[in-house]
Amino acid sequence: MASKAKSRKRVGTLEDRFMDAVRELSGGGKVSVKNAALFNKLGWIEERYTTTKDRLRKNGLIRGGPGGTMSLPQNAASPSPKPLKAFISYSHADAAIKVDLLKHLTPLSRLGLVEAWHDGEIETGDKWADAIKGNLESADIIILLISVDFINSRYCNQIELTHAMEREANNTTVVIPVIARNCLWQEEVFGSFQATLKGTSIASFKDRDEALTLVAADIKEKALSMLAKKNGVAPS
Repeated sequence: MASKAKSRKRVGTLEDRFMDAVRELSGGGKVSVKNAALFNKLGWIEERYTTTKDRLRKNGLIRGGPGGTMSLPQNAASPSPKPLKAFISYSHADAAIKVDLLKHLTPLSRLGLVEAWHDGEIETGDKWADAIKGNLESADIIILLISVDFINSRYCNQIELTHAMEREANNTTVVIPVIARNCLWQEEVFGSFQATLKGTSIASFKDRDEALTLVAADIKEKALSMLAKKNGVAPS
């Protein structure tokens, strides 16, 4: 089974495949691409083609041109920009929710939008305090997985949260609260921040996957907006 898994080619998302086809037909963004040529190359049904194209145009990753053509913005014609670094701050009491959140963030990694880091990636022999500090300092996004255990955690509050709020105040990172379990989070220092799911907790959903799908969608929208500003593309 292991050998089969290694040889299996990863199938990219619809957005990945669409963008790859545009880059190929445009010679890396040198010329515009006709819709008909791209449609024929992908071999998709019209609804899938149109939906994917509209989504990419909305996010500023492609742009329409005269005569039914499209092209890549200048930044997209070049090699893809580095994904945003996301640091996940959480209480180990919420480790199971963190693991599931990481699964739902994986598609954002494949899209080149977000690379998530958490303390589970610290390797044997590494100095864990240095690893956490270094990744906190380099994170473009700091995701706070909020619960009563997070609020009551001395380390989460005195180290990770303090550093996150300092960087946010200096406009060097974006703090995104994700409410794992209901608690009085609005009374905390991050209580004025817009949380995912409009502040609804993940635990209040009957289906955790449904909640985390919406959380990932919120994070994706924010990441796209940040990357658009970073690369000089005005989101539509």
